[in-house]
Amino acid sequence: MIDIDKIKPNPYQPRREFDERELKSLADSIRVYGILQPLLVSKVEKDVPTGRDVEYELIAGERRLRAAKLAHLPRVPVVVRQGASNTQKLEVALIENIQRHDLNAIDEARAFKQLKDEFAMTYTEIGKRVSKSQPYIMNTVRILALPESMQDALVRGEINEGHTRPLLSLKRFPDRQQKLFDAIVKQKFTVRQAEAMGREMLGGDASPAQMFGGGRSVIDEEVVQMLEQFKNTHGLSRVNANTSGRTARLAITFSSKTDLKEWVQKFIQS
Repeated sequence: MIDIDKIKPNPYQPRREFDERELKSLADSIRVYGILQPLLVSKVEKDVPTGRDVEYELIAGERRLRAAKLAHLPRVPVVVRQGASNTQKLEVALIENIQRHDLNAIDEARAFKQLKDEFAMTYTEIGKRVSKSQPYIMNTVRILALPESMQDALVRGEINEGHTRPLLSLKRFPDRQQKLFDAIVKQKFTVRQAEAMGREMLGGDASPAQMFGGGRSVIDEEVVQMLEQFKNTHGLSRVNANTSGRTARLAITFSSKTDLKEWVQKFIQS
């Protein structure tokens, strides 16, 4: 048990939004039953003129800490984790929120991006840590490419994650992207309606990378990122893909039949 005033917030807490009604309800429960699950903290010691000062930095349990303050608890139960790194603080807070379904898509995307940018983790490593697939991680982070107003609409529930895919396909055309967004919000478009309008808006502006075998289709940017990784991993120069409806096709171009045979043999052995 430690003094509640000694606990500092987790600077790597991925969650930005806390429902005040939920916190009040939790505070009411804490007044009656106390905190049933201890908070997870790390110990922080620093030199001061009078000697050594000890504080605790929260790793997991921010909702419980906020609710405990609302309930005016002087002390709270904690488990102290020694030597927790910044990466671990973000990981644990992220995993706790994901397991409780407490994060919105934007907070989750920011946390994944932070793990990648600040802690040099790959999408595959992040996926393993939080028990999510690599495509899920990549798809979530892509949402941050949307304008801030559209991200805010996602947090407010005016659009859902399915709507972000056709919006992202138009990111090279801001005016069209905004027009589609307005239609989704004002006309309450379903995801399929939004996708159909997005395809129509792309029209003849589909790039060569979006074309395969003479047909036109919009390629998911998640696929583009995965193809780039595939090319770099296997030393390829020309890789194209097409996703249309429920089908998907992949094409790899080699300069000669010999190069093709050598690559296939290496791929089988790898």
